[in-house]
Amino acid sequence: MLKILTLNIMKKIFLLIALLAVLAIGGIVMAQGVNVPDKAIDNSPALERVIFIHYKKDFTKPDNPGKTSGGTSCFGFLSKGAKLKAVEDLVIHPDLNLPAVLNSVQEWDANTSTTLFGNYTVDATANWDSATPDGRNEFSFGNYSQSGVIAVTVAWGNFSGPISSRSISEFDIMFNTDYSWGDAETNPALMDIQNIATHEIGHGVGLADIYQTACFQVTMYGYSDYGETDKRTLQAPDIKGLQALYGN
Repeated sequence: MLKILTLNIMKKIFLLIALLAVLAIGGIVMAQGVNVPDKAIDNSPALERVIFIHYKKDFTKPDNPGKTSGGTSCFGFLSKGAKLKAVEDLVIHPDLNLPAVLNSVQEWDANTSTTLFGNYTVDATANWDSATPDGRNEFSFGNYSQSGVIAVTVAWGNFSGPISSRSISEFDIMFNTDYSWGDAETNPALMDIQNIATHEIGHGVGLADIYQTACFQVTMYGYSDYGETDKRTLQAPDIKGLQALYGN
């Protein structure tokens, strides 16, 4: 009887070892490593990323994300229906001209009944997060390696799937230190911070770049230059696109 029991135990041990070997070969990691799911624990979709690159006038048209609404409407969307779902606070680096950035913020808020932006904080840790989001909407200076780039905006959110589920959860804006920045109304040799900030915030609220030559005067037109100030204020197509997302 003891011999039979011993054999049964040995068989069980052998079967357990064989099972562990199969699991290891099948790629199932036990007790080590981390399995990163396609969805968060609460079953919300993983965040997607879109980067908008704003080029200096006379540089080649880039393959930018976002689609225009067709024809000569002169506005388009990051992804149809993708917009801010809550009032967003802002983090602004102290090296930036604070009044100029806040004027740009107000220009978008003033043209829709929805309150887009709340409080702001001046913080030297503000930076451009291109790899992973950190939960802050940040404005900062930085160096972008590609030539001809004035500024870049990265937006994080849900940009695919049902339109009703699309949203923007965070955006960061970086102004390229390759350029001389300031107030182009007093010195046309400068890149105007308010002009470019207004354009970039447009991406943060859900609008895309526009490249039709007939639309060169709109704020979301994809090129800018030294001395330009036209983008400080929204034009009718910019407002139409904004209000299509957030209301009149």
